[in-house]
Amino acid sequence: ILNFLNDITERKQAEGALRQSEEKYRTILENIEDGYYEVDIAGNLTFFNDSFSRIYGYSREELMGMNDRQYTDQENAKKLFQAFNRVYKTGDSTKELDWEIIRKDGARRSIEASVSLIEDSSGNRIGFRGLIRDVTERKRAEEEKATLQEQLRQSQKIEAIGRLAGGIAHDFNNLLTVIKGYSQFSLI
Repeated sequence: ILNFLNDITERKQAEGALRQSEEKYRTILENIEDGYYEVDIAGNLTFFNDSFSRIYGYSREELMGMNDRQYTDQENAKKLFQAFNRVYKTGDSTKELDWEIIRKDGARRSIEASVSLIEDSSGNRIGFRGLIRDVTERKRAEEEKATLQEQLRQSQKIEAIGRLAGGIAHDFNNLLTVIKGYSQFSLI
């Protein structure tokens, strides 16, 4: 009788470490505010976190397989295609891609995103991944700030014109006082 015993301790430890690692990254993806996404080469969503779904206003089931052309207008779809194509051709990630999405409820939101390539084990380019952030409120605040700064500049110009006019009026009044004094003098 032959008995074969294999020590599987290392394999079990490796499996446990893998489970812990998967759980760690799953927890990170579930808890970040930014949306995480993965798309295939054609731009169809293949994986995303709950934050991505919340930002876009669609359920997970509705978003799965959705193409970017379904939640952007023609101009933004063109911008996305160019950016993703550049990443595909160069292999270089991009960090500050801005575009506008149309949520399920029709609201338009400004999005800031990163894009990088996904390659399979053979090095074939099979898709893209990245993070998105809804920056609509920040952009509105920046626009409001710019408007308020322009209003402040205009009011400062008007104030300067008012001071200038006041100074001219004061000087003119001084001249009129002299003229009035001479005219009263000449009447005597």
